[in-house]
Amino acid sequence: MKRWPRTLLVVSLVLNVFLAGAIASGIWHWRHHGEERNSWRRHVADALPALQAKAFHQAIKDVLRASKPVIMEGRAGRAEAVRLFGQPNYDAAAVMTQLDRARGADTILRTNIERRVVQFGATLPQDQRQRLAKALEEGPLRQGRRR
Repeated sequence: MKRWPRTLLVVSLVLNVFLAGAIASGIWHWRHHGEERNSWRRHVADALPALQAKAFHQAIKDVLRASKPVIMEGRAGRAEAVRLFGQPNYDAAAVMTQLDRARGADTILRTNIERRVVQFGATLPQDQRQRLAKALEEGPLRQGRRR
Protein backbone atom coordinates (compact mmCIF):
# COMPACT_ATOMS: atom_id res chain seq x y z
CA MET A 1 0.00 0.00 0.00
CA LYS A 2 1.35 3.41 -0.92
CA ARG A 3 2.11 5.94 1.79
CA TRP A 4 -0.41 8.70 0.91
CA PRO A 5 -3.55 6.48 0.94
CA ARG A 6 -2.52 5.14 4.35
CA THR A 7 -1.98 8.69 5.64
CA LEU A 8 -5.32 9.75 4.21
CA LEU A 9 -7.00 6.79 5.91
CA VAL A 10 -5.44 7.65 9.29
CA VAL A 11 -6.44 11.32 8.97
CA SER A 12 -9.96 10.30 8.01
CA LEU A 13 -10.23 7.94 11.00
CA VAL A 14 -8.97 10.63 13.39
CA LEU A 15 -11.45 13.16 12.02
CA ASN A 16 -14.32 10.67 12.23
CA VAL A 17 -13.48 9.81 15.85
CA PHE A 18 -13.27 13.51 16.67
CA LEU A 19 -16.61 14.20 14.97
CA ALA A 20 -18.32 11.26 16.72
CA GLY A 21 -16.95 12.47 20.07
CA ALA A 22 -18.19 16.00 19.44
CA ILE A 23 -21.67 14.76 18.53
CA ALA A 24 -21.83 12.45 21.56
CA SER A 25 -20.61 15.25 23.82
CA GLY A 26 -23.25 17.62 22.44
CA ILE A 27 -26.02 15.09 22.98
CA TRP A 28 -24.82 14.35 26.53
CA HIS A 29 -24.60 18.06 27.36
CA TRP A 30 -28.05 18.77 25.92
CA ARG A 31 -29.63 15.89 27.86
CA HIS A 32 -27.93 16.64 31.17
CA HIS A 33 -27.81 20.41 31.18
CA GLY A 34 -30.84 21.33 29.07
CA GLU A 35 -33.19 20.90 32.03
CA GLU A 36 -31.12 23.26 34.21
CA ARG A 37 -32.38 26.19 32.18
CA ASN A 38 -35.94 25.18 32.97
CA SER A 39 -35.37 24.05 36.53
CA TRP A 40 -37.18 27.00 38.11
CA ARG A 41 -40.24 26.26 35.99
CA ARG A 42 -40.18 22.63 37.02
CA HIS A 43 -39.70 23.65 40.66
CA VAL A 44 -42.68 26.03 40.47
CA ALA A 45 -44.85 23.43 38.75
CA ASP A 46 -43.95 20.85 41.40
CA ALA A 47 -45.33 23.21 44.05
CA LEU A 48 -48.75 23.31 42.34
CA PRO A 49 -51.50 20.75 41.89
CA ALA A 50 -51.27 18.85 38.58
CA LEU A 51 -53.92 20.87 36.74
CA GLN A 52 -52.39 24.22 37.72
CA ALA A 53 -48.88 22.92 37.00
CA LYS A 54 -49.94 22.04 33.47
CA ALA A 55 -51.55 25.46 33.05
CA PHE A 56 -48.41 27.13 34.39
CA HIS A 57 -46.18 25.27 31.92
CA GLN A 58 -48.52 26.19 29.08
CA ALA A 59 -48.59 29.85 30.13
CA ILE A 60 -44.79 30.05 30.11
CA LYS A 61 -44.59 28.19 26.78
CA ASP A 62 -47.04 30.68 25.31
CA VAL A 63 -44.93 33.62 26.50
CA LEU A 64 -41.77 32.08 25.06
CA ARG A 65 -43.50 31.33 21.76
CA ALA A 66 -44.85 34.89 21.53
CA SER A 67 -41.44 36.28 22.53
CA LYS A 68 -39.51 34.36 19.85
CA PRO A 69 -38.56 37.58 17.97
CA VAL A 70 -37.26 39.09 21.22
CA ILE A 71 -35.27 35.94 21.99
CA MET A 72 -33.80 35.99 18.49
CA GLU A 73 -32.93 39.69 18.87
CA GLY A 74 -31.00 38.94 22.06
CA ARG A 75 -29.14 36.07 20.44
CA ALA A 76 -28.34 38.18 17.39
CA GLY A 77 -26.99 40.98 19.59
CA ARG A 78 -24.74 38.61 21.52
CA ALA A 79 -23.55 36.91 18.31
CA GLU A 80 -22.73 40.25 16.72
CA ALA A 81 -20.89 41.37 19.86
CA VAL A 82 -18.75 38.22 19.73
CA ARG A 83 -18.08 38.77 16.03
CA LEU A 84 -17.09 42.41 16.61
CA PHE A 85 -14.96 41.48 19.59
CA GLY A 86 -12.74 39.33 17.40
CA GLN A 87 -12.28 41.87 14.62
CA PRO A 88 -8.78 43.20 13.87
CA ASN A 89 -9.99 46.79 14.34
CA TYR A 90 -11.47 46.51 17.82
CA ASP A 91 -14.37 48.90 18.40
CA ALA A 92 -15.40 48.77 22.05
CA ALA A 93 -18.34 51.11 21.46
CA ALA A 94 -19.77 48.83 18.77
CA VAL A 95 -19.38 45.78 21.02
CA MET A 96 -21.13 47.62 23.87
CA THR A 97 -23.93 48.69 21.51
CA GLN A 98 -24.56 45.05 20.60
CA LEU A 99 -24.43 43.96 24.24
CA ASP A 100 -26.91 46.73 25.08
CA ARG A 101 -29.12 45.43 22.29
CA ALA A 102 -28.97 41.90 23.74
CA ARG A 103 -29.55 43.14 27.30
CA GLY A 104 -32.57 45.14 26.16
CA ALA A 105 -34.07 42.05 24.55
CA ASP A 106 -33.35 40.00 27.68
CA THR A 107 -35.09 42.62 29.80
CA ILE A 108 -38.15 42.55 27.56
CA LEU A 109 -38.28 38.75 27.76
CA ARG A 110 -37.93 38.76 31.54
CA THR A 111 -40.66 41.40 31.80
CA ASN A 112 -42.98 39.30 29.64
CA ILE A 113 -42.36 36.20 31.76
CA GLU A 114 -42.81 38.08 35.05
CA ARG A 115 -46.06 39.65 33.86
CA ARG A 116 -47.42 36.28 32.82
CA VAL A 117 -46.44 34.72 36.15
CA VAL A 118 -48.24 37.55 37.97
CA GLN A 119 -51.32 37.08 35.79
CA PHE A 120 -51.22 33.35 36.43
CA GLY A 121 -50.89 33.92 40.17
CA ALA A 122 -54.06 35.99 40.12
CA THR A 123 -56.00 32.88 39.06
CA LEU A 124 -54.88 30.82 42.06
CA PRO A 125 -56.40 30.54 45.52
CA GLN A 126 -54.27 32.04 48.29
CA ASP A 127 -52.75 28.79 49.57
CA GLN A 128 -51.54 27.86 46.07
CA ARG A 129 -50.34 31.42 45.49
CA GLN A 130 -48.24 31.15 48.68
CA ARG A 131 -46.69 27.91 47.42
CA LEU A 132 -46.08 29.59 44.06
CA ALA A 133 -44.36 32.52 45.79
CA LYS A 134 -42.12 30.21 47.79
CA ALA A 135 -41.18 28.28 44.64
CA LEU A 136 -40.50 31.51 42.74
CA GLU A 137 -37.88 32.45 45.33
CA GLU A 138 -35.76 29.72 43.74
CA GLY A 139 -36.33 31.05 40.24
CA PRO A 140 -37.02 34.38 38.61
CA LEU A 141 -37.78 36.17 41.90
CA ARG A 142 -34.74 34.88 43.74
CA GLN A 143 -32.81 37.32 45.80
CA GLY A 144 -29.09 37.43 46.41
CA ARG A 145 -27.42 34.97 48.73
CA ARG A 146 -28.42 35.39 52.30
CA ARG A 147 -25.54 35.59 54.74
